[in-house]
This record gives sequence, structure tokens and C-alpha cells, in this order.
Amino acid sequence: MALVFQAYYLVLLARVLMSWIRPTRGSVLAERVMPLLYMLTEPLLAPIRRALRPYMGATPVDFSPLVLVLVLSVVETLILRLLGAAGR
Repeated sequence: MALVFQAYYLVLLARVLMSWIRPTRGSVLAERVMPLLYMLTEPLLAPIRRALRPYMGATPVDFSPLVLVLVLSVVETLILRLLGAAGR
């Protein structure tokens, strides 16, 4: 189960890095990788972004990936503890 969370953290990190790099149109990164990263991450990032919008004002920095990492860390810890307790 921890492997699933680690894989998602890497996907989320790739999304953040790609948003900084901004690949050129027509490249493999822009045409294939970015849509996949958005498809995997946007369903969890969009609600966080909407919730943060009133507090961010004109800040150009998107903190939703950071919040998602924190939330996923808590969820991962809870799930792993529950699975560990169930296995005893």
C-alpha cells in the first residue's frame, strides 16, 4: 500500500516540475505526459485549489500540491496503521 502512495507522490512531483518547465507544444512531454499527469492529479488538486482560493488572493503560487501531500501523508499513515493493526 505504501508503494501506491509513493508512486502518487512521484506523479504529483512530476506535475509540479512540469508546470515550472512548461514543455513546448508538439513535444512528447506536452502531448502525452502532461495530459496524463493532469488526469491523475487534477481530481484531487481542484477541490483543494477551490478551498484555498479565498485565502490566496493575488498570490501567483499554487499551494494545492503542498496541501495534497500533507493530506495524503496523514491518510497514508492512518491506512498503514489500520492495516498493521488488522494484521496482528
